[in-house]
Amino acid sequence: MSLQSKRFIAFCKTGPGASSRAGVALGMVIGVAMGLAACSTTMPVQPTQAGLGNDGGEAVLTEYRSNQVEVMVVRQQYVWRLPDANQHLAQFAHHIQVDGSAPARLQEFVVTYRKSQHQQRSMPVDSGVMSASLIDEVQISKNGQFLLRESISPVFTGEQSYRRLEAAKLRVGDETYVLTVANGFLHRPMWLAIFAADGSPVYRIGLPHGHWQLTEHADGISMVDTSGSGRRLLIRPEH
Repeated sequence: MSLQSKRFIAFCKTGPGASSRAGVALGMVIGVAMGLAACSTTMPVQPTQAGLGNDGGEAVLTEYRSNQVEVMVVRQQYVWRLPDANQHLAQFAHHIQVDGSAPARLQEFVVTYRKSQHQQRSMPVDSGVMSASLIDEVQISKNGQFLLRESISPVFTGEQSYRRLEAAKLRVGDETYVLTVANGFLHRPMWLAIFAADGSPVYRIGLPHGHWQLTEHADGISMVDTSGSGRRLLIRPEH
């Protein structure tokens, strides 16, 4: 955790409401583009499994976090306008949209979004196994070198031909990361993943809907929904 973050947590512990029986630390969201000026409730959260509804069924995506990531739950008294379904990363300094028609360049990275052929969904699937043709896929290369290939379930993307992937470049200390998000509509679950510059996964989760405001920080990102609830991800570079 950065020195600045520690200072604000210490401030809020000694400020009003620090005697909470739940031991919830009060911290100020710092340097946030949302312009908040009061402490918000934060608390560490352990890795979980997120149950995501899908047309009456249920899909479970286990949250993954590397040892570089610390996750804090955020509670804020703040209401903001609904996000644009295709502009979740608009507040990031370096961000792109990838519509699947062609690879998109994100500075030294190239991101490709391969859309599945959902019209084949009506075909029977043996043994309940989802056909590979129904799975969207993101590929990332750096300076011409292939880094990763990651599958994205239709639970997150839906079946619309105009669905898009968004990507942003993060800089934490001396390390670079790529943040990717995908969803079809705001009411559908959202897929979010962060990768290191060598392609290794740093964080991955399925969020229950697309109503999130994502904000870039010097030490990670935050994601807050319209109720003021969300998560603050602190990333510690390995080097």
